Amino acid sequence: MSNPNHVQELFSRRLRGLRERKKVTMVELATAIDMSQATISEWEKENKFPRSGALQQLATYFNVPMEYFFKEDAQLKVEMLKIPFYKTSLNTGYLDYEGIEYTGLPASTFKGYSKDEEFIAFDVIEESMNLLFLESTHVVGIRSKLKNIKDYDIVLYKYKDNYDIRRYRRTEKDEVIVLSPESSDKNFYDIIIPFADSNDLTIIAKVVWYSTLV
Repeated sequence: MSNPNHVQELFSRRLRGLRERKKVTMVELATAIDMSQATISEWEKENKFPRSGALQQLATYFNVPMEYFFKEDAQLKVEMLKIPFYKTSLNTGYLDYEGIEYTGLPASTFKGYSKDEEFIAFDVIEESMNLLFLESTHVVGIRSKLKNIKDYDIVLYKYKDNYDIRRYRRTEKDEVIVLSPESSDKNFYDIIIPFADSNDLTIIAKVVWYSTLV
């Protein structure tokens, strides 16, 4: 028979570990599962153990099997996304669609996006966004059409046979699309595309995640 104190300690430790690993505050967790912050605090202090309904809510929220909270040998089952990785050389306007490799990332990385989205991955190694992306940065985007892009999204695009990555903005008053760099290099400047020429612009993907390679 399990020691109740050990079960309580294991639950509290694993709840705290999951919350810290996912960088979720007690307030955010409490809101997500419709509990009070005080209840979350009591759980983590080993003062209370949740009822089965609340335990299931926690398991669903953190995408773990419920037994992970009270069985020592239970393992996390991490759902991985297989994402096509494209070789890029944006300096020369090049995106390699041949010999595609794949990279795997936890589905939880893209919380808020459906796992059924068409993800792509690539590296940013050029300087037009060096205030945001260090050299080199691993980037994941979602395949998107121009109509689905919002102001200030970061996009990988093709314009007149050149590929690049910029911050997107649409100005109805001037009837133009503006693609802005975020760079310390002043040789990079806004690309301004009149609405009438927007057929020459292809949005390949909207950036949803990035990480500097080490």
